[in-house]
Amino acid sequence: MYGTFRQSRFTYGHVVAEDELRLLRPLPSRSDSPSFLVLKVRRSAAPKYTAVSYTWGDEQPSRFVYLDGKQFPVRRNLWSLLHYLSPVALAQDRHWDYLWVDAICINQDDDSERAAQVSRMDQTYRNATCVSVWLGLPSIPSELFTLHPSSEPINTLEVDMYDWEDSMEDLANRPYWSRFWVIQEFLLGQDVELYCSNTRMNWADFKDILCRVAGVDQYGDSPYSTENTGSRAFGAFPLVMGRHIDKHPEYLQPLHDLIIDHRHSKCKEPRDRVFALIGLTTQDEQGLLRRVFPDYRMPEDHVLVYTLAHVMQYGPLIAIQREQGSITVKSDDLFQGLGVTGDYQRRKKLLRQAKALDYLSGESAEELQYMLALHDDDFSPYDEDDNVEPAANKGWARGKFARGVVLMIIVVIAISLWVRNG
Repeated sequence: MYGTFRQSRFTYGHVVAEDELRLLRPLPSRSDSPSFLVLKVRRSAAPKYTAVSYTWGDEQPSRFVYLDGKQFPVRRNLWSLLHYLSPVALAQDRHWDYLWVDAICINQDDDSERAAQVSRMDQTYRNATCVSVWLGLPSIPSELFTLHPSSEPINTLEVDMYDWEDSMEDLANRPYWSRFWVIQEFLLGQDVELYCSNTRMNWADFKDILCRVAGVDQYGDSPYSTENTGSRAFGAFPLVMGRHIDKHPEYLQPLHDLIIDHRHSKCKEPRDRVFALIGLTTQDEQGLLRRVFPDYRMPEDHVLVYTLAHVMQYGPLIAIQREQGSITVKSDDLFQGLGVTGDYQRRKKLLRQAKALDYLSGESAEELQYMLALHDDDFSPYDEDDNVEPAANKGWARGKFARGVVLMIIVVIAISLWVRNG
């Protein structure tokens, strides 16, 4: 239906720079398809906007929205989200006028723009008036599908008296809560509103109901610990309780700890297992990581090598990191968080490369990437010797050794001249 007629498609104009945002201004629409004006603004002068947090889904785009009067294809879940959030921006009691949606506001086909915007993703959510979490449509009892079978997917479903408490077990276990990117999206927002169809609830009220349904004291020391069977039945607990005023600062953690804590989260892009967590680290650690991340042109294994080099060489220097011990091929929690499960030969090669990389040398990102790419095949996972000292293997250290030799020669010559002239 939506692809049978020809109409001009929206195309991105100028690239959005790192200090800019692309925002959507909802327009009244006579059709059922949401319509928006597209605005590019400087981050420092951005109007009030909501940053949307949602699940992309696996299906291909099958619906259209209108951007500047032109068609733009979106997935069904995003279309439903925009259908229900657009009227909120047009209401008289609105708190924001614009939406920021990653699938639209970032040109996903432009790796440079994508990397630049991802590097500021934490700021995008921190600076939003609020974060709007889309949990989808209410679940429909299976018996209704049996009585009224339909091949057409349901895109809208209004409810008059939606009972969030009765639906909590369903809502708190939806796929949304297991995504990597929602970790910082949910935790860094100034305020969070959750939407299910045409109903909404503030995160604090959602937390109260969740704890009541689970039989958990939300002010306890560890409401979502492994010992608490009530909280373990709800996937939303770690994030919802993470916004507690006394617990929120805990999420500014070392990357090593974040990777392990969120090892069960999921993402389609494997590099996002690292990129999505950078905004939750301290400013000092971010400074190191942002030398090379995020870069979606970088091979996945290179991302893993840099990350392992970082946690092995930077981790022991900071006092707030929990005791990590020695990282080996048997560090299952860490490698699970990095998406390397079971492949011990691959783990071994990655560790050898990471140990040999002089990550803290102060080299530029280009130099680090050049060295890593140049010697990508120098290490075999089947080598017997695993005692590799950082930056002391094969060609990786040749440059530093050569510079050292030159420096020694210069010193010797200088001393000789001093003695001769003395």
